[in-house]
Amino acid sequence: MHPMLQVLAPPGLLYVNGRFCGETDGGGIPLTRDGAVYLEYRPLEPRVPCSALKLTMRGGLLIDGVSDDAYAVQWPGGLLELEFRGGEVPDEIITHAQLKTPLGQLRLLERLGALSVGYEDGGETELPVQGPFSELNLRTQPHPTMPLVAVSGQGSDGAFTSMCRLSHPPEILQTIQGRAIDWAFDTSAAVSPAARIASPSQISREWLELTLAQDHSGAARLLANSAYQQRFASSVGAYEQIVPLRYPVPGLAPVEWGALSLAAQRIGHVSAVGFVGATDGESWRIDRVIPYAGA
Repeated sequence: MHPMLQVLAPPGLLYVNGRFCGETDGGGIPLTRDGAVYLEYRPLEPRVPCSALKLTMRGGLLIDGVSDDAYAVQWPGGLLELEFRGGEVPDEIITHAQLKTPLGQLRLLERLGALSVGYEDGGETELPVQGPFSELNLRTQPHPTMPLVAVSGQGSDGAFTSMCRLSHPPEILQTIQGRAIDWAFDTSAAVSPAARIASPSQISREWLELTLAQDHSGAARLLANSAYQQRFASSVGAYEQIVPLRYPVPGLAPVEWGALSLAAQRIGHVSAVGFVGATDGESWRIDRVIPYAGA
């Protein structure tokens, strides 16, 4: 399988090895599996600079050649995304909701795809949820001993709710992804029993997070057979970040995540990790971990 290049950039023309290959909003461009590829990007807007790169491929993977104005992510299945930012990206902040609290004006903010809750004078805490986001809201939550706020909305993993303590910065007490929580507005701030059951997607991500942190005893508790922890961890290999799969691998597993590692500065390689499991009566447990790094 030949790797395919997908360029994400402001409108412009693309040239590969001196040949015109189309515009940036076109389809994928086939690349060689080994050797050098000369790519030229000519933007249609005068304010966006031109770029010329010598991309080095090895075994279908990009290993070198990305300049300071570009970022590359190699997805499983051979798709290489190359993004030209067109110069410096402003630190745009979107304020989704505001709430007056005893500690100041609390804001629900989105900055470059990350969601956080914090005060006007600083003191932000980033929420452990993946965007893009919609239907976001921020509500006070009565509690007998501590002031709380509930943040809920829709993310790339579905509905989520985070309960935060009104400290400075706010402290995240609990986040449930993949389902909405029926937070009762009473003095107990109780969570419904069904909401306490984490989804397979959340449990799989937690296993990857614990394995990344070298907490193998904690990760083993999420497995149907804890003796398989070291074997599963070794099969996944080294990674630096957990990301949703933008391009799922057909037939891999019911639950999928991406394990991203850095091949070089500004070049990320994503390996797909699939999870198969079952409910043991109380919670979902992982039976198999299936890595896939095919290029």
